[in-house]
Amino acid sequence: MTRLTSSAIAALIALTTVSLGSLGTARAETQAELAAKENDEGKELMYADKFPEASKKFAQASARVPEVKYFLNLCTSRLNEGQLSLALTACNAAQLNSPNPEQKDRADKLIERINEEAKKQNVKIEPVGGGGGNQNQPNATVDATHPPVYAPVAVQPLQNLVVAGPPEHRYTWTLGFDLLGGGGQVGQANFYGTTFAGFRVKGDYLLDAASRIGGEIYLQLSHLGAGSEDVFPVDSLDIFDFGLAVYKHFCPGGTPRLCFTPLAGAHLSFMSPQADNMDDTGSQVFNYAAIGGRLEGSLDVAFGRRYEHVFQIMIGANLYSPVVSSSGVFTASEIGLDKGGATGYVGIGYTYRFNTPLGSTPFIVLE
Repeated sequence: MTRLTSSAIAALIALTTVSLGSLGTARAETQAELAAKENDEGKELMYADKFPEASKKFAQASARVPEVKYFLNLCTSRLNEGQLSLALTACNAAQLNSPNPEQKDRADKLIERINEEAKKQNVKIEPVGGGGGNQNQPNATVDATHPPVYAPVAVQPLQNLVVAGPPEHRYTWTLGFDLLGGGGQVGQANFYGTTFAGFRVKGDYLLDAASRIGGEIYLQLSHLGAGSEDVFPVDSLDIFDFGLAVYKHFCPGGTPRLCFTPLAGAHLSFMSPQADNMDDTGSQVFNYAAIGGRLEGSLDVAFGRRYEHVFQIMIGANLYSPVVSSSGVFTASEIGLDKGGATGYVGIGYTYRFNTPLGSTPFIVLE
């Protein structure tokens, strides 16, 4: 009986130990979950330009779990509310908590931005207590040769440095490349072929992030083969388009990585009829000019942490007027370009999105 009682007591102690250990683990997980929730709430407040409230949430999250991402978000919100010294403290804390290379780069850029704001406002900044500031580092001053005026709080920056919302096809500018193929007719019938292949290099700029409306500049080269009849003095036709377009992303809420993007544009076209007997350089001079338009719809699928990689499938049409200006040997009618035309195409493309405004300081993506 004594032996059985001792065994029961030992089992009870073991069970109690396991339960207490599980309780400790559950409590640690609960703190992490609460920190993640507060971080998400802080990001939503940032997107709504409620910076002091966001800072409070990020500070609570970092107090629960001292992760680098919480300090970076706190640094960003403090910067946006004009609390430059507190922002510097939070960025220092991020650097002291073993950031990965990308996080370290973000912290460095934020500190650079903090110093730019301080210099612009003639404010001296230094890390303050709390938030993991490194007390062994010298104070971060702006200009040692011209000591600025002290101020307890700087003025809030005029520009929200945070990307305006979670990753939802929001960016600043892009570079992309498309491969195209299709058919149509440009110029008089039978002068040139009815199939074409080409490519396009393009750059986009998001004009209105909230509405996802942007502008595009593009360069396109198309080649049409020989016509069905041997027409003197031409064979094939190359067309170089330089154009501007506007577009809008439509992104269904249930599929945030997927957008449909209609586009409309206008271009100036330089046409080069090809034939061995036209001139000594093979007529690669694009000396016949026309004007035209472009209509397109694309399906865009985005990948990456901030949707920076975009693959596209597109369908569209290029429209061309008759030649409006010529410096060639032959008249537009002699080479069949006194009549306009159109080509339809399908294509695939890749675009890389940048969140750095041209000539400005990078936007910050919250984690």
